[in-house]
Amino acid sequence: MYVKFDEKGSNAGGSGAFVAYLGKEDELNQQREGKAEEWFSHDRDECHPVEVRASIDSDHQGIGKDEGKFNTGSINLTEQEWNALGSTEQERHANLKAWIQEDYSQEFAGNFDKKDRAGNAIPIEPENVKMYYKIEHDRYYTGHDEEVKQGEKKQGEAKENFNLHCHFIVARKTEDGKSRISPTTNNRKEFDRNSLIEKAEKSFDQRAGYDRPLQESYEYHKTMKNGTGEEKAEMIERAVAADLHREQPREQEREQEKEKVQERQQNQGMSM
Repeated sequence: MYVKFDEKGSNAGGSGAFVAYLGKEDELNQQREGKAEEWFSHDRDECHPVEVRASIDSDHQGIGKDEGKFNTGSINLTEQEWNALGSTEQERHANLKAWIQEDYSQEFAGNFDKKDRAGNAIPIEPENVKMYYKIEHDRYYTGHDEEVKQGEKKQGEAKENFNLHCHFIVARKTEDGKSRISPTTNNRKEFDRNSLIEKAEKSFDQRAGYDRPLQESYEYHKTMKNGTGEEKAEMIERAVAADLHREQPREQEREQEKEKVQERQQNQGMSM
């Protein structure tokens, strides 16, 4: 899993273009599932696109003309994580949505460390954050992809393999209009993205019952990207040790199964 926060781009105006862009799969889902994939929030299963735009764009007071009025990003799952959410597509979809609504939304809001002028903490709760989500099943080639430049793929063509992810959009001001919030702030004391991703990963694993290999963890990837040589070597040693530890029960199960097979064969031979 990785949580991506989009770089500040064309979010200095209204949110209409972004919301409209995420309607690109609606017709396909209508044909495939019988209904379009709806926007949702922490406390509502279905939100109309018009409502999303109105909520995000409702309060820009105090935000400069060229400043971002909202932030966007995505929650990206691996196929292994998706499969851990249930035995059917319907069950996985419901559990993913429940995790986002009940866990991720709380962790996102609680990750803000806002203070008033007197230095007192300003609690940020999910109900005070104007944030909306939309699950997508595919990714599409764009003009920036090498495959399109080389003529191997067409722009707008769906990409291969597993590509399920969930987009989100969040307003820069809270519902009560008292606080300005941004997950892309450079002030890590106000919003620590590393902390959010680690907490999200942990809560997902707990909800899904997912036994995450160390190599798949955010801690591992962060260390291998930004760590010192010594830290990377230590992380690799931990990963190898973790793999051996995970393999031992499997080896025991294989040995037990082998013994059962041999016992059955012996019993069959005696009964002949």
